[in-house]
Amino acid sequence: MGDEVAFECARCGHCCTQRLILLNTEDIFRMAEHLKMSVPQFIERYSVVFARAGGNKSPRLYLQINGQSCPFFADGCIVHAFKPLMCRLFPVLKPGQTAEEIKALINKHAVSDGVRHCKIFSVPGHTVMAVDREAMITSVIYDSVETIYYSNLQRTDMKFIYTLLRAVNKDQLRAIVRDYLFNGSTESGLIFEQAMFEIQAMCQVIDWKKTPYIVVNDGASFEPGRIMVYVSPQDARDVFEASTGGQIEAVFSQANPSVADPSCAFVSVAIRLKGDRGMLLAFGGRKEDLREVTEDGRATLGFCPSDGSMDEVGALNVFIDPAVIR
Repeated sequence: MGDEVAFECARCGHCCTQRLILLNTEDIFRMAEHLKMSVPQFIERYSVVFARAGGNKSPRLYLQINGQSCPFFADGCIVHAFKPLMCRLFPVLKPGQTAEEIKALINKHAVSDGVRHCKIFSVPGHTVMAVDREAMITSVIYDSVETIYYSNLQRTDMKFIYTLLRAVNKDQLRAIVRDYLFNGSTESGLIFEQAMFEIQAMCQVIDWKKTPYIVVNDGASFEPGRIMVYVSPQDARDVFEASTGGQIEAVFSQANPSVADPSCAFVSVAIRLKGDRGMLLAFGGRKEDLREVTEDGRATLGFCPSDGSMDEVGALNVFIDPAVIR
């Protein structure tokens, strides 16, 4: 947008007086590397805590400020070149924000008076501020993955989540998120959500200490009591052999409302198999279609090859929280 104004950080340090600064796992590994420290040393020295803050349902990682300001501030940010992602974004956190909206958010959520002296308070309220697009794309991907991973308090493998963040932050997914955030593409938003719900199922498979195997689907159809997911012939055979051969030990399913399209919802499914492998998939549908499937949340999940080469195969019991699809 040509009318947007870029915020120029004065490096005054006023925002560095907050009590908590949001970090992501990649921030910690990157900063530790630049400071020539191990991750455990960084966490201990700079009081990194695992807590809920800012309305987050899932705990997140925060740098806890014990003194008057951030330990990395001394007449300016001494880690400016590799500072945390949230610091790079602040104070513009989403596209199209006006200075007045940003000021209101700061006044609402600030836990110290210092941040209210940020340079943004001298900008006319009607001014539309430009967001750092690349930083925001990274933030959306990282926040989504970490919220999923840390929703289970037993998950504490920081090397795993660091590797996962770097694995998903690739050009293809970034292009999808860019299209969703800055072009308003609902289709791209749904693609991104499906990827995140596959990660949700994958984390469950990892919890079971199984190697994840993604069952790729071409959509689903819905009828009373049953959902049919269309998959490749090989995946259909794998599911059939697992279900008829007594290889399935457990099925974990979860329904999630879509943000990109409020009329839709996603179902993520993790299948625990005997041996070292676990299957996972995620598929979406319109809430009205999912409502017709079941009244009490119980349904049968079937699989059918996309090319019609086999009859319907597989039969797994899944649960869809009725509250999610209302």
